[in-house]
Amino acid sequence: MSVEDLVNRATPIGGTAGWDVGRSVGSLVVAWQHPTTRLIAPVGLLEHGAFGYRFRYLQRASQVVDFQPFVGFSDLARTYTSATLFPLFAQRIMSPRRPDFSRFLRQLDLREDASPWEQLARSEGRSSGDTVQVFPIPQVRQDDMTTCRFLVHGIRYVNEGILPPLARGERLVLRDEPTNTKNPEAILVCSSGGVALGYVPDLLLGYLKVVRSDPAAMTMVVEHVNPEVDVPSHFRLLVRLDGRVPHGYQPMTGPGWETFAE
Repeated sequence: MSVEDLVNRATPIGGTAGWDVGRSVGSLVVAWQHPTTRLIAPVGLLEHGAFGYRFRYLQRASQVVDFQPFVGFSDLARTYTSATLFPLFAQRIMSPRRPDFSRFLRQLDLREDASPWEQLARSEGRSSGDTVQVFPIPQVRQDDMTTCRFLVHGIRYVNEGILPPLARGERLVLRDEPTNTKNPEAILVCSSGGVALGYVPDLLLGYLKVVRSDPAAMTMVVEHVNPEVDVPSHFRLLVRLDGRVPHGYQPMTGPGWETFAE
């Protein structure tokens, strides 16, 4: 057994192989943020289902400037599987034994019985001083309607990080920011009165472009607000986007999203 297999065999969260099977399933895009330029690039795909857990690199990972394979996942072409969540991601989940665990779930607008996978998807798996993030792939239903919840990014860079009073269910609007020097395709999330609140995560911009093609079906509302001053800025505002996409469209698939196995 390789050192890599030994690393991935360790399970700091959950005592048995089936502790989370059936609780929640789905796919998360794994992204890496360049430590200098701060640009975020998708590099992998983490999946959870009846098969357990699976991690695969995207082919585009080999083209990301300065990116090095994650610890425990040294082979870009390999498909990694496990009955339990890989340590790289499990360490991003708060232990229920911590005294602030309930507060953490409230900040994410999750139930007390939220599964580790749900925590990982909602929190984006961020860790202080780290360069790894995860993003849930938006779901599209059989009627072509789609829903996506996301944490608003960059709040600390807008209006000195001060959010105006916001209520759950309050309508929000989007505003393009072509003058943004870091990303001319950036999209601001604004209050109904036009006050800028923060940004749509870069990884959702392609998906959002498709959803915005049917503006009559699109709505975006406040899902949860954390007014406390000691809450991390990226936990301050959770929003919900609903809309319709063209028949057959699936977010984050197709050219540019192939794994090495494909």
